[in-house]
Amino acid sequence: MLLQLLFIFLARIIDVSLGTVRMILVIKGNKYPAAIIGFFEILVYTIALGMVVGSLQEPLRLIVFCSGFALGILVGSVIEEKLSIGYRGIQVIIDLKNGYIVEELRNEGFPVTCWEASGRLGPKLVLSMVVTRSNASKLAARILEKDSEAFLLFLEPKQFSGGYIKKK
Repeated sequence: MLLQLLFIFLARIIDVSLGTVRMILVIKGNKYPAAIIGFFEILVYTIALGMVVGSLQEPLRLIVFCSGFALGILVGSVIEEKLSIGYRGIQVIIDLKNGYIVEELRNEGFPVTCWEASGRLGPKLVLSMVVTRSNASKLAARILEKDSEAFLLFLEPKQFSGGYIKKK
């Protein structure tokens, strides 16, 4: 009985984690890998469900099944974060006096498009970039290191074309 409960719990963690990664792949346009993951996701889910449906009079099985689902969401989110699939758009607003940041970022290989803007506290510079998700946090840290008052907006582009992307 204990092994069955453990199996149900682990199976739910696995299938929900796979489902989370699958959904992200679909959103990013990677439909074929998502379909393959979906096959294994539903296979594991069906086996776990079969072990619970026939015994709904045993609430412990249902609690373990649901607990595995909840933990699977967390595990899947961590896995997706570690994989850093796709790209992230970053829009940054800095004081115009900190314009030197643009050239420093470009010298480091980051693609930066910028324009002047007007903010509540004076002239601003708006920087627009698209980078790999693995580079997004490095880029944000680099900007905040230079200007702790910078405003950063992270975007999730599904599709784009042209331009220059730093891939390392």
